[in-house]
Amino acid sequence: MGPLDGRKKYYAIGETDLDLDVPQISSRMHDNISSAVDETIERIKEYLKNQGYEGKFHANINVFIKDEDEGAPRLIQTVKTKIVVK
Repeated sequence: MGPLDGRKKYYAIGETDLDLDVPQISSRMHDNISSAVDETIERIKEYLKNQGYEGKFHANINVFIKDEDEGAPRLIQTVKTKIVVK
């Protein structure tokens, strides 16, 4: 992941309502929450499309903060959303 340069970084882990071989899909580290959530949603869409899924799916996106001073990441937000795969 590399050094955090003393700043807070965010990443997100997403899960769908489907029973998949890959239950969690995560983002890279980001400077803001929305980028982490957006990347996770796009990765879930891409995975579902590559597996042949189409339609609307429910997803929970858990957002974590990683602060160099605190050490362990901490859950700060859960976003419930619908994902449309075409």
